[in-house]
Amino acid sequence: MGHLLGKYYDPTCKVFQGLDKMSQTTLLRFGAFLADALTISIVLVLPTSIASYAMAWIGGSVKAIQIVWYGALGVLVIGILLRDGLRGRSPGKRLLGLRIVTPGGEGCGYARSVMRNLPLIVVPWNLVVLVLVLRGRRRTGDRIASTTVAEE
Repeated sequence: MGHLLGKYYDPTCKVFQGLDKMSQTTLLRFGAFLADALTISIVLVLPTSIASYAMAWIGGSVKAIQIVWYGALGVLVIGILLRDGLRGRSPGKRLLGLRIVTPGGEGCGYARSVMRNLPLIVVPWNLVVLVLVLRGRRRTGDRIASTTVAEE
């Protein structure tokens, strides 16, 4: 396997025995999602928190602190929409050896990434997406963008 965890990931390991190909990919997808969430927390939320607390400490206005958080929210939404655009891999997918592919086999570009991740912006819809993925079905965004998550 050509990904970072290739030497640690062994499908014949007891942890993976009894799991079919779809459920292994589903577990890797959840792991990639958690890695992406951790990345966003470190890269976006931590600096925003530090900035807003510093502003509050030096006596900044509530409006200025709100602007910092609204800016972070805007960056978060853009990041969610574009995260799979670079060669079909978010940081978490790259880490766990997953890739978003189109029917032609090429990587997902930025336009498809936006189409694919747009349903994730609608917060209540995420519960539906969770149920679909747990049942081994394609996400709504994958159907809209005509993409599939594949292991490398």
